[in-house]
Amino acid sequence: MELEQSELVIPRQLLCCKLCDEEFTKPCYLPCLHTFCQKCIHDHRQSSTDEEGYFPCPTCMTEVGPEEEDGALGNLPENVLARRLSVPSLDPVKRETLCFYCKNAGNFVEGKTHCVTCDEFLCNACADSHTTQEEFEDHQLQSEEDYSTHLEKSSSTASLGQQVLPVCCEAYDPLDIGAMFCVECDVSVCADCHVNEHAEHRCAELTAIAQHFETKIKEPLEELDNDSMEISEFLENLDSTEQTILEQKDSLKQNVKERTKQLCSLIKDYQKLLLDDIERRFDNQLEDIKTRRLDLEMHLEAIRGVKDFTNNLITYGSYEEKVHLRKKVGYRIRELCEESLGTDPIEIPSVTLMEPNVTVDTICDMFGTIATGDEPVAKEQETKEDLPTSQHFQRYHSFGDSGHGSDSMEQAETEPELVEIFEKTPRELHRQDSKQDGSDTDMLSSSNSSDKIKNVKFREQVQQNEFENDNAFNLENPKREVTLPAPIQKECIKGIGINEKGDIIVGTTSTIHVLEKRGIVRGQIPLENGWNIHSVSSDGKVSMTVPRGDNRFKVRVLKNDGTGHILSDFNVESFGLNFVTSDHSGTLIITSNRYAQIHKSHGKAAKSGGNIAFYGPDGHLIRRITNEDFHANLLEKPQMVVVDEKRHKTYVADPGSHRVIALNADGELVFEYGNQEGQEEIYQGPDLISIDKYGNIIITDKREGRIDILGPKGTLKKSFYMDDIPRFVGATPDKLLVTAMPDGNMKFYDYLN
Repeated sequence: MELEQSELVIPRQLLCCKLCDEEFTKPCYLPCLHTFCQKCIHDHRQSSTDEEGYFPCPTCMTEVGPEEEDGALGNLPENVLARRLSVPSLDPVKRETLCFYCKNAGNFVEGKTHCVTCDEFLCNACADSHTTQEEFEDHQLQSEEDYSTHLEKSSSTASLGQQVLPVCCEAYDPLDIGAMFCVECDVSVCADCHVNEHAEHRCAELTAIAQHFETKIKEPLEELDNDSMEISEFLENLDSTEQTILEQKDSLKQNVKERTKQLCSLIKDYQKLLLDDIERRFDNQLEDIKTRRLDLEMHLEAIRGVKDFTNNLITYGSYEEKVHLRKKVGYRIRELCEESLGTDPIEIPSVTLMEPNVTVDTICDMFGTIATGDEPVAKEQETKEDLPTSQHFQRYHSFGDSGHGSDSMEQAETEPELVEIFEKTPRELHRQDSKQDGSDTDMLSSSNSSDKIKNVKFREQVQQNEFENDNAFNLENPKREVTLPAPIQKECIKGIGINEKGDIIVGTTSTIHVLEKRGIVRGQIPLENGWNIHSVSSDGKVSMTVPRGDNRFKVRVLKNDGTGHILSDFNVESFGLNFVTSDHSGTLIITSNRYAQIHKSHGKAAKSGGNIAFYGPDGHLIRRITNEDFHANLLEKPQMVVVDEKRHKTYVADPGSHRVIALNADGELVFEYGNQEGQEEIYQGPDLISIDKYGNIIITDKREGRIDILGPKGTLKKSFYMDDIPRFVGATPDKLLVTAMPDGNMKFYDYLN
């Protein structure tokens, strides 16, 4: 068997360290049985050991614990197999046995004695004199036969790697036919030690134990082979899956690029359409001016002709000629005097490209969204071939500030337009345009669907001084949790509210879902064709809109009892709709960034400035609240509105001025809370506002990760900080604070204790 092993070709990976890729130097193995050079594994351990003393195997990442003693790498067991295979033993070469001293003297005498200390052969005479000398008197001598026997035994022991394996004594010879292995002591024993010291122990021949090991280890090795094959096959499947994912990724990216090209092409086509429309509009005006100029020039020439004729008649005419022509000249002059001069001032209509209210929903409708295979597509995307260019523009382009499309191009031309007129200097116009340019982005950031694109400041980013208040807490340890049903999560959620019964009202793109407080669906209200959910108030009232032309909308507000009954339903004219809701009496409340005013020469026009409009049940404007009512700039971009019916107050969150304002029943300012000039900023929003049954106001700033609880008089009671971006924050009738996250998880917290 030893001969067969010596004739095997040893694979290189058994002789080389995987760290240095060189032949082993003092090979040591880890508990996972991977072998490395002692120095290599020592360096790896020094750089990879964690605080608890563990380090990973460089090959399989199996954690290796600290050693029992001092953790030195010398305690790692040496791989005697690797060492023997990497340093194979050679057959002993019989040395020359001539006497060392005689040979130096020129005499070649056979040496019969070997000096162990000098490692030289000596003849009998030189051996006798060698030990008599004082400096060599302690040297050890041995016969030539003893030297040969010791050399053969040392070679055999080294060849089997026994110099590091535990043996019974120095007399142990692995080639001895009586060599045994004591199982209880785990040591190789010679025949004498077996009889004298291990007679009562379980001992067996080395070859028998080795053969037993080979037999028993085959079955688990086969299992490992099967496991290895299965893992290899799965790795191949992983490679195939990875390739499929990469192909899908590249395909989707290519689709996005193609869709972008299509939209760019549509935009260019619509650019041409708008430019042609501008040319047509202004060409008509220029043609009117050209016609007016020609008429005036002809009238001027007629006046000049009459004047020249009359002056010549007066100067050079005779009495008879004057008398004869008097009637004709008088008639012509009277005719010209009575004729209209045509110098009435020309009204130049202001033609303006209105800024659309771009939201995430409109972008998704135009561009498309990414969805997995098991998610239903909210809207069927229309390609350029499916929808003609003009219809595409009619559907997605907004001629007003509302973000809703007109019914048709012809209707947009024939119906009276509300045009934006600024009687300001060019510098003021530029400043006003800059404000308008930012409005779309601000409204996009405050959209219910744009949670993921906000510049959120998470809990760890909040400054430490914000937590120094004794009334500031982390929002944690919810009392209960509710997860919205999967079909609702797959839809595009427009808003969430909770009514006075604790029912959860969820508005999506196609349906209004009514859930009881444990998240069980109690009813569904499908939307009528053409209607879109615009706003969902914190108390569960759902507002829907349909565009009816430029700056005109059909508005409907449903009750929050889950029945689908209509609370308000009429047409309004507004320069944009930031938020729409109603009180229980049916009074409609709309916030926007601009509002209409009457201009002396141009009629109705738009004026920039945040405002809150109240419409009665008949659709007529009852009151419009602007900054002029406050004599201060409190309204810039008012958004969410909540009505406290019991206390006859209305609260408005304005992320433009970073404040919350409270109004009484007469529209007068009760209080304001938020950022003040010269003071430390409180909000980047606020984004959400709601009230509880006790009249407390709940203000949420998503980007600050902050929820403030104000009393009915506007005093701060508590502040809560959270690590995530909520989609909705409100309160239940049983005095619990509710947060709804984008993943559909709703958590309920104690907040009044």
